[in-house]
Amino acid sequence: MKRMTSDVARDLHIQGEAARVLLANIRDIIGDDEDMASVAIEGETDLIEAIASAVDRCEELKSYREALETRIKELKGRLDRFEGQEQRIRAALHVAMGHAGQRKIELPEATISVRPVPPKAEIIDEAAIPSKFWKPQDPKLDKTAVLAALKGNERVPGAVLSNGSETISIRVK
Repeated sequence: MKRMTSDVARDLHIQGEAARVLLANIRDIIGDDEDMASVAIEGETDLIEAIASAVDRCEELKSYREALETRIKELKGRLDRFEGQEQRIRAALHVAMGHAGQRKIELPEATISVRPVPPKAEIIDEAAIPSKFWKPQDPKLDKTAVLAALKGNERVPGAVLSNGSETISIRVK
C-alpha cells in the first residue's frame, strides 16, 4: 500500500528528531566526525529508510504530476475540437437559415434566431493609433533587474540581497 505524504513527512520528522537527539548524546565521543555521525544515525535510527521513502514518494508525485499534465493537454485538445465543431455547426445553421430565408425557427428543444452582432474595433496597426486611445499603466517593478544589480554589488535603495537558504535536490537519473 502506498504511503501517504503526511505519513512520510511524520516519519521524517520523527526520525530526524531521533537522529538529532542521538547526535547530541554522542557528540562528546564523535566530535565533528561526519562519517562517524552517519554510521551512528544509520545504525540507531530509521532516518535513512525514512529519507528513501520520502524520495520514492517525491518521484511518485512527480509521475502523477507529469501524467496529469499530459492528460490535461489531451483534454484541452478535445475541448478545442468540440469548440471547433460547435462553431462549424453554428456557421452551417446560419448558412442554412439564410438559404431558407428564415430568421427564427422554433423547435421543441430550442429556438434558433439570427441576430445582428454589434461592430467591434479590429486593430490592424497598433503603432498608428493616436496616444489619446492608450491607457496609462502603473509601473511594474523589474525584480530580475534589481537582483542583477544587487548581485553586481550595486546599491539599490529599498532592496537588499537575502542570505539565501537551502533546498533539497533529488537526482534520480
